[in-house]
Amino acid sequence: MLQSLAEKDPSAKVFVFPFDNECYESLQKLSLSFVQLISLKEFESPDLLRVKEERSKGEYCWTCTPWIIRFCLDRFQLDHCTYVDADLFFFSNPQVLLDEAENSSVLITEHRYSPAYDQSATAGIYCVQFVFFRSDVDGLKVLHWWADRCLEWCYSRIEDGKFGDQKYLDHWTTEFNRVHVLKHLGGGVAPWNVQQYEFDSDQNSAIVLKEKRSNREFNLIFYHFHDVKVRESEFNYISDFYDISKNVYLSIYSLYSENLKTQFLRLKEIESKMEPYNSLLDNSISGLLYKRSVNSGLLAESYLYHLPEDGDLVELGKYNFEISPVFKNVKLEFPVNVVTQDKTIKILCLLAKGVSFEVQIDQILVTIKTGLTETKKVPISLFSFKINGNWQKQRGNCFSFFSNHGYFEFTLEFPSIEKIELIGKWRSIGTIEAANEISRLNIFGRILKKLRNLFL
Repeated sequence: MLQSLAEKDPSAKVFVFPFDNECYESLQKLSLSFVQLISLKEFESPDLLRVKEERSKGEYCWTCTPWIIRFCLDRFQLDHCTYVDADLFFFSNPQVLLDEAENSSVLITEHRYSPAYDQSATAGIYCVQFVFFRSDVDGLKVLHWWADRCLEWCYSRIEDGKFGDQKYLDHWTTEFNRVHVLKHLGGGVAPWNVQQYEFDSDQNSAIVLKEKRSNREFNLIFYHFHDVKVRESEFNYISDFYDISKNVYLSIYSLYSENLKTQFLRLKEIESKMEPYNSLLDNSISGLLYKRSVNSGLLAESYLYHLPEDGDLVELGKYNFEISPVFKNVKLEFPVNVVTQDKTIKILCLLAKGVSFEVQIDQILVTIKTGLTETKKVPISLFSFKINGNWQKQRGNCFSFFSNHGYFEFTLEFPSIEKIELIGKWRSIGTIEAANEISRLNIFGRILKKLRNLFL
């Protein structure tokens, strides 16, 4: 993001607030002339420190967003300041976006959701990705109101029409003066709205997109690379939810990939510390590259993989089944045909890729070879072998997954397997239900943390 902004707007001055020491030290080593680092020691106020322990890392970052803008305006006596997310990439100079706010005090950007992905009710109408504030009476009134609200409440759950720092923006245009909603379509293109556009051309190093419904062409100013995954310094885009066309992928994501690789080499040269990866989840994700999600909402994709002790994830089969908000009986059949020398077969199953869901597994049937032509079906009790996974909630043999890449992993003690069948009941979990359940889990986690602190 920093390098793309400097390239497209050489006059840009950026204030960066690293939230851990490793990030601060890495940015110091990079010595970017247009970047000024602000340490947490300089930035954090007693009020922010008071709520810090009550919130997760992500929630605290959201809490700090308006306070970061406020800090910059106050400390450096700026005429205006624009907050930008770290996962943006600038394809053109963003000054054209700021020009829209010439007669305004605040500039906000809509999500512009494609109909299939409309999350306005839960995530908000506007996206805190590129937010401009002018240091005048109207701008500071909105900013101070937002900062105070985030200090009072800023959590990763839906509650009384609030969600994080973002739902607060929903009513700014009606409750405050001189708030402008960005009109330029090139600001805020993202996985949740890019389906409305198609790649038109690449002119003078600028990417031109076209809105499908109006045939209106526009320059891409910045893209929000939400849900990008990086594995071993290599760019991988995996979305279990958003559908990205091949043309968009090749024109936008490929360019981002090239730039990321360059930056990773630079980070390696300065011996920057990297965040460790979850190898199990990484392996499961790597097998899903370039596979589109089922976005109709009528079918779910299930995948079965073999996890050899040495080697890459091997896809054994894929199964589509109907999903519903109420429990439905489902029987998944996967042809396996795996033979091993050590009589151990490790299986990874992604049960409903792309949706939050609840599953009750009543039976797992394994068909094994007993001779050259003879086969035998063996019922396996759910807990007769060790089962691992990333479910958030369990009640007996019923598991709830509030993420959209839920998986099970288990080991079978057979030299060869022909088929695996999973029999049980499935239901999809809606966004609001999932958010409410996650918030309850977060509350329980915070209670445990407070109890632990009392006894330490």
